[in-house]
Amino acid sequence: MKKLLALALGVALGVAQAPSPEALKGLGPEEALALAKRWREEGQKVVSYVTPEAFFFEFPDGRKAQVALRDRFLLAVAPYVSRTHPCQVHYFSSCTGELQEEVFEVRVLEGEKEVLKTQLKTGRDGFFELWLPRNRRYTLEIRRGNLVATGFVTTFSQSPTCLTGFRLTSR
Repeated sequence: MKKLLALALGVALGVAQAPSPEALKGLGPEEALALAKRWREEGQKVVSYVTPEAFFFEFPDGRKAQVALRDRFLLAVAPYVSRTHPCQVHYFSSCTGELQEEVFEVRVLEGEKEVLKTQLKTGRDGFFELWLPRNRRYTLEIRRGNLVATGFVTTFSQSPTCLTGFRLTSR
């Protein structure tokens, strides 16, 4: 009986997470991000991307949905050594960076003030994500060993959500 109950619960949870606009109902931005990444890794045919305002989803049956980002801004960052691609809007369903499943030391500065210092790992897609307050200018520093990339990023309504220009070089 316990196995049957566990199986029924697993099926119910799987159905709730199946690619559809209904699976996104009531989700916050962090949960929508996790679902977009999961659907990509599962090979689902869902187009998902993020603009400064929201996550957008386009399903194989033609239906569409979105999840508002609210008061924060999402930057998808793909540091690179040799190859990159130009990008403005990050497509979780298709963008791929060079350095996959790598750990980086990441610092974000607003002027001279350090607002974030952490280790982040790129996913299978070669990107890591940063959630930052809106309408600000930052300096982003990315390190891996003796390689460093530094540049300016913004979180305004016209700012890119896909950052692929952070080339790691020896310093």
